[in-house]
Amino acid sequence: MSLRRLAVMVLMVMGLSVLLQPAQAQTSNPACPALVELALSQVGNNCSDLGHNSACYGFNKLSATFNQSVDSNFFTRPSDRSDLALVQSIQTAPLDLGLGQWGIAVLNVQANVPDTLPGQAVTFLLLGDSEIENAVEASSDNVEAVTVILQSAAELRSGAQPTSDVIGGLAAGTVVDADAISQDGAAIRLRTESGGGWVNRDVVNPNPTLDKLPTVKLNSDSPMQSFYLRTRTGNNLDCAQTPSVLTIQSPQHLKVNLTANGADIEMGSLITLQILPDGRTMQLTTLEGLATVGKGTNDEVVVPAGSTTTHCLSAPQNLGDDGQANDQTLGTNCQWTQPRSATVSELEQGQTAQVILDRLGLTRADLVVQTEPTPIVTDVPPPTPVPVLGECPVGTNITHVVSAGENLYRISLRYKTSMGAIMAANGITNAERIFVGQRLIIPCGVDTGVPSVPQLPPFFPGNGQRPPGPPTFPTGVDCSTFRATSPLDGLNYGRNTFYWDGAAGATGYRVNIYGMDEAKGALVRSFDSRGTPTSLTADITIQTTGYGFKFAWEVQALYDNAVACISSRYTVPRGVPAAGGSSSVTTAATSTPTVPPPTFLASWSCNSAMNFRVDYSGTPVGTSSVVVSYTIVAGGVVASPVTGSVPPDPGTVLFSSTSIGTITAGSIKAMPSGVTVALPGTLTC
Repeated sequence: MSLRRLAVMVLMVMGLSVLLQPAQAQTSNPACPALVELALSQVGNNCSDLGHNSACYGFNKLSATFNQSVDSNFFTRPSDRSDLALVQSIQTAPLDLGLGQWGIAVLNVQANVPDTLPGQAVTFLLLGDSEIENAVEASSDNVEAVTVILQSAAELRSGAQPTSDVIGGLAAGTVVDADAISQDGAAIRLRTESGGGWVNRDVVNPNPTLDKLPTVKLNSDSPMQSFYLRTRTGNNLDCAQTPSVLTIQSPQHLKVNLTANGADIEMGSLITLQILPDGRTMQLTTLEGLATVGKGTNDEVVVPAGSTTTHCLSAPQNLGDDGQANDQTLGTNCQWTQPRSATVSELEQGQTAQVILDRLGLTRADLVVQTEPTPIVTDVPPPTPVPVLGECPVGTNITHVVSAGENLYRISLRYKTSMGAIMAANGITNAERIFVGQRLIIPCGVDTGVPSVPQLPPFFPGNGQRPPGPPTFPTGVDCSTFRATSPLDGLNYGRNTFYWDGAAGATGYRVNIYGMDEAKGALVRSFDSRGTPTSLTADITIQTTGYGFKFAWEVQALYDNAVACISSRYTVPRGVPAAGGSSSVTTAATSTPTVPPPTFLASWSCNSAMNFRVDYSGTPVGTSSVVVSYTIVAGGVVASPVTGSVPPDPGTVLFSSTSIGTITAGSIKAMPSGVTVALPGTLTC
């Protein structure tokens, strides 16, 4: 036998042994899968329905810094949310089984879509010992500002587009400095006491000096479109399914542009980004779809699914939003490496993120990993049906026949087992080399960070304080029948009775109320029950839960003051106060107090010269956006339709013309319900 062949065989044996080590290690610590399942279940409850340009505290523990003063309790608890316009940086905590913590943050980022406006929502998952810092310039302190006076009241927005999120408001007559102008000259950025924001140029006094301000490209400055990433890879041998990584998923059928550590990335896919242990190398791995780095330059590299590339980084500098010398950009003495096949461990880092996306209802069913060409098989089997409950019980083996378009990564996700376990069971040494018609043995529920059977969350007896050592688990709480039951269609303004199916063994219950419009999804009030009844009556008024028309609620089952089960969260409208009495309505069929949904109302007016305004309120439950349509009579009015995001509700949609314009036959449609309100008459602005 030649020395070269012997060396290859030795390397293959060594590679397989390394592949199996994580499985041996993580199955040795039963606290790991239980902690991961707890984290995944809570993130799904805490961060569902996340609005545009928002961040969510997914799981304990994380910390954040902000570009203006906030309350000491702001964004400090799971399920807390914040506008990205306020955020300088977010850092998630590394795995600590002793404390029962592993940080997870969810970000909804408005990213650039080539040749398309406005930006599209991209999901960021920041996991483990990781940190993301905003690199979009929030202000220009070294630029000579221009003082302006507001001629009318105006909404302060996070970006230069009329559809950007509203982050504040300014009264007519306000004197403030402007430090930047949009590329089309229609919007200016103002410096206010609470931070920076954008307004339409026409709401301030005419001033030709504004044209000399630094130009910012349209839709290029939404928070976190450009960012600095820091990840630190710890010793997670006992819990390999808890990576420290940033996972990014783009919208369906769209490619988006982002900038990470100075690297321009175009992606229509699911990718992971991390800084390697040397601290001087950034790695991009494409899990699904396609990514391109350095597009249009000599350093352009296309990274197909199942592949990875790296680039060296500079020494840390002070470049970002937090004022610290901890930011790295692409090094100048290297290029992106030619893509290579990702290792099993690199691909498996995306498995946990994929499950989080599932729990958030954000799974991209259209994405399919394209692997190497498969051998031609004349008798192609039909696709293996998606498994049903009990089809792959933990501890058993089943047989899966590979069908066209499948890959090992997706198969492992389907059966809730790891790629490494499937490869070991079938003697596979290259994860990309599976073929149509191949019969695979699937060891069910082996070496996975996503237990196939529900795990109970940790609890801390007595006063709820964590005891030393790893978390323990309640043995007497049955969450299998636990669910919220009423009200699911609306809340009264005033007294409401919440009902749920109980969890056997629970020692108490808690109802959490979240403000979905005015409070941006934050927890606004909790009500605890006395003992174990399965209903609770509470006042839902401005005094108890704050302003707003849209709220969400959930119920938690408690064991010794620790959370043992969490129900699904339901978003419902709240009624308005009734003059002289209660606003509740009782249905004869159920005798359960309900409230009719608010009436969808809208009107239009001139916001200022050449600027149109549509105000709306009472959108149907589940509305995610509104679309304004109209017919152009004269003037340089922008092409219709114009889309605005919901929440907020009530809200406003603004659009402009380049000269005095006239429009008619207006309407506003709530999506996805399609409910439409007419905007009668002709409007000239």
